Amino acid sequence: MRNRALHDALRTFALESARLLRDDQSAGAELEFDLDEGSGRSGPTLYHYRPLAQKFIADRWPRLSMLESCLPAAHALGSGASAYLRVNGLRGAEAEPALQAMLERLYEDATDFTFPEERFERVYAEVERTLFEKSRQATVLVPIYGLELEAERVDLGEGMSIVRGDRTDAPDEAVWGDPADPASGVERSRTNVLLMLSMEVSPDDPVPAAEAPSRFRRLLTGLRLWKPGGVALAALAWRRTGDGRWQPFEIEATGAARGEPWILVEGEDPDLRQFLAAIAKSTHGGAVAWALSRFEMGCGRRFEAEALSDYLLGLRALLESGAETGRSSLALSVAVLCAEEGERKPVQRRVELAQALERFVMGDGPDDDYLDAVGSDSPRTLVDETERHLRALLRDVLCGYLDADLRAVAEDLLLEQPERFEIRARKLRRSPEVEPHSTEEEPVTTEIDAAAALDEHDEFANFSAPV
Repeated sequence: MRNRALHDALRTFALESARLLRDDQSAGAELEFDLDEGSGRSGPTLYHYRPLAQKFIADRWPRLSMLESCLPAAHALGSGASAYLRVNGLRGAEAEPALQAMLERLYEDATDFTFPEERFERVYAEVERTLFEKSRQATVLVPIYGLELEAERVDLGEGMSIVRGDRTDAPDEAVWGDPADPASGVERSRTNVLLMLSMEVSPDDPVPAAEAPSRFRRLLTGLRLWKPGGVALAALAWRRTGDGRWQPFEIEATGAARGEPWILVEGEDPDLRQFLAAIAKSTHGGAVAWALSRFEMGCGRRFEAEALSDYLLGLRALLESGAETGRSSLALSVAVLCAEEGERKPVQRRVELAQALERFVMGDGPDDDYLDAVGSDSPRTLVDETERHLRALLRDVLCGYLDADLRAVAEDLLLEQPERFEIRARKLRRSPEVEPHSTEEEPVTTEIDAAAALDEHDEFANFSAPV
């Protein structure tokens, strides 16, 4: 204890306030409760009642502020009021609002107003740290939907870490998530993983709530680039200074956590840190930056049908020249950059099928035309493969393994090939008056009944319905 006079003044005021609040409650004043719904857990929904002690105190503050001990407590707190209010997410420099905030902190989640001696000492310790310590730890956190963590905590450097929610004292809303949040994607039974930023700040510095969202967003980009898996940030983040009260604030939406979870296996964190450090040094703009933004849009879409065009647009930005020949050679460029020599023709065909699927999603053909072009290939598989190709190219460029002019790189590789690939442009709509052009090598086709294929692939209807 550094300031006995401050301690005694605040304790006397807290004791008198407890007497007034307890007397009112004993006389029949009702303490209201709010019904909170548990979220994110498996099994039946759980509910719990949260006492509204803050409202009970606020309703009686005019009388509490007239207590004989209030003025001496306000004088003792003095200029420290603004710092204490800031720690609790409030503004101002007046002592009385700071005293009210202290009482609210003292009876947080309490169901009666008996003076809590031990808790007062903890709250007073917070006041002293706010007033006298040269620095305090500020923490900002946000839930990451879709991320599964085998370890309890992984440090990423520069104050950033990812932590299992059940290993923190974060608010329940952050730990268990909000099922109404569109970013949450598929409902999961585990607690959320939290992305946390911690740093030391001086008493006069604000909590780094302005800096945190941009750093969170860059980290999310790195996770999406490093490996596949549906991962997104919640729309609501939380901040606090020291042991103060958690304060919620909104951040920019990052889309939904679509598909399978993103899993960080124990022992992978050194490689992840190295990768994040590498892409952080990237200064690429132009087509690379634009393709990266389309990649992130695709990763955040709720449906694969919406994501496909984002991924193809990203590939076109990296690989097409804008001319007609450039547009027709996209599949060839992807194949030569993303596949080994013996696998390039199948990859080229798969990219062509993804382009055919895009035209179908856009409404350029009925079901039977789509099935004639794509055959038995699963739509989701084609989208996943297109995402994988775009991720691989962006990773190699951002890490410096490939030159940013991927068109030139692809052209150089094609010149080195002993045999050029076949480039086929296929229409979904066939004209009965025109016979298909025959080549020495017959294109791979699959005889398939349209109705049977639709029955076989349940995901077809789910895939195309949102568009």
